[in-house]
Amino acid sequence: MKLILLFLAIFAWASIYGADYSLRFPKVDSSEESSILFVQMKAVSSSKIVHFSWDVEEEKNGDHFIIEKSIDYGETWARVSRVESIGDHNERHTYKISEINMIEGITEYFRVCRVDIDNKMQVLDAINIDHPILTNMKLIPHPKNVKKATTISCESLICSDGILKIFNKSGELIQKRKLNLSKGYNRCQIEIKNLDRGEYRVTIQDEFSNTLTKRLVVH
Repeated sequence: MKLILLFLAIFAWASIYGADYSLRFPKVDSSEESSILFVQMKAVSSSKIVHFSWDVEEEKNGDHFIIEKSIDYGETWARVSRVESIGDHNERHTYKISEINMIEGITEYFRVCRVDIDNKMQVLDAINIDHPILTNMKLIPHPKNVKKATTISCESLICSDGILKIFNKSGELIQKRKLNLSKGYNRCQIEIKNLDRGEYRVTIQDEFSNTLTKRLVVH
């Protein structure tokens, strides 16, 4: 009974003096307090590995970052990697990660996204990497007779018609043949038994003038 009377007395006093004594609990909207001061993203391709880095000046209530890849000009994205946030900070920090990248197109797009503690994702930056169409040209001597033939191999990102040329040290064209370059690994064999001793330059060129060159030494 005393407790009821005390409550009524407080209510009457609040009504007279217009005080607001309603119970209140502090509301924390973490999504509003989630913030980031992003600087830039970098991506460097080396062989079949891409080295990613991005700078962040400030960060609050972040959870992790996601690296995504697109091969259709940004229409669809696939996850490449995840990097955990270092937590709240107000000094510049550089995030770094390297991932194996199986090249799927001449131009590939990568972006970095931030996910906060409420699982809300924000795209921070995007970058594209242009890959050379022709790569990894190799000259492989004949295993049984190096003076007879040499195998030439290379990789191509597209199918195209090509030309193989052999020049001597003076720049004179010695041999020329047509190639059908397929997407992926390519190889062909050239006869060198009729070549004089000396240095030669072997080139492979596709129909779009992309060219690879290797030095050939005939003993």
